Amino acid sequence: MFNRFGIIAFSVPLLYAAACFAQSPDPNRLNLKPGATVKLRANGTGAASYQWFRNGEAILGATLQDYVVNAAGKYTVITFSSGGCSSDRSEEMEVVMEPRVLADVSIIKRSESRQVTNTEVFKYNLLVRNNGLGMATNLQVKDELPENLIFVSVDPANVGAVNYNQQTKTVLWTIPSLANGSFVELIINVRSVKPGKVINRASVTINETDPDLSNNVSIDNKDVIGLKIPNVFTPNGDGKNETFFIEGLDLYNENQLTIINRWGSTVYEKKGYLNDWTADGLTDGTYFYVIRVKTANTQWQEFKGYVTVMR
Repeated sequence: MFNRFGIIAFSVPLLYAAACFAQSPDPNRLNLKPGATVKLRANGTGAASYQWFRNGEAILGATLQDYVVNAAGKYTVITFSSGGCSSDRSEEMEVVMEPRVLADVSIIKRSESRQVTNTEVFKYNLLVRNNGLGMATNLQVKDELPENLIFVSVDPANVGAVNYNQQTKTVLWTIPSLANGSFVELIINVRSVKPGKVINRASVTINETDPDLSNNVSIDNKDVIGLKIPNVFTPNGDGKNETFFIEGLDLYNENQLTIINRWGSTVYEKKGYLNDWTADGLTDGTYFYVIRVKTANTQWQEFKGYVTVMR
């Protein structure tokens, strides 16, 4: 039962201290939720003093008729009469603390898997999940954009509110609550302003204690290709636009260019291309190109398209 202070109170059966004989050995059991307390009361009367025990060990200072318990264990009590006679120990009251139900949130951030060239708009996907057994509240998702990205927009969020701070370049997504086993997603659209590796970090926090913080941060690495490939060049000797010049190719030490005519024959191929192909010996017309570059993460990326030779 609850007393007027909101503390659960239970009586521990025992005989009067003056009786001085054994009590029933049958145990009682009480389950408490995390953070709850229970008041145990020795129900004997006429006792001059008391001594409470936990797991068979005397509890220092626990000498009153009532004892408030906030820890698991098997509790008993002995009473003493004014004449010095003591009772046997009371029957056990076993207090069991139920495990705390916790929320455990995680975040995964992923960029588009496709190739992205400089100045192009691409997307990031943020997925936040509650892997725990309890409700998560006041989720704060932060995504601080690096200097080589510009914020464009966010797709409308199904849950929560999204704001962007231009001064800090931070996307803040506030989610009021997330039930256990549930997940939510957000799409952020950005534009690259500098080729190379883009490292982007997102994090999530909650009001509750999160037992596993290792999954509260996600980092995405994206290679932005800095190539600007022309669709026409004019090797006519006027000193202008004389070669098939691929802007940004100098950023990639390992590269390869292959030129194929309309009949499918390779007419030019060069490893370590230096922007010096002039289409010598070839007629004007449209040719198919394949450009391969090795990125910072040592993976090859391939670009295909058409270029017109016009003299």
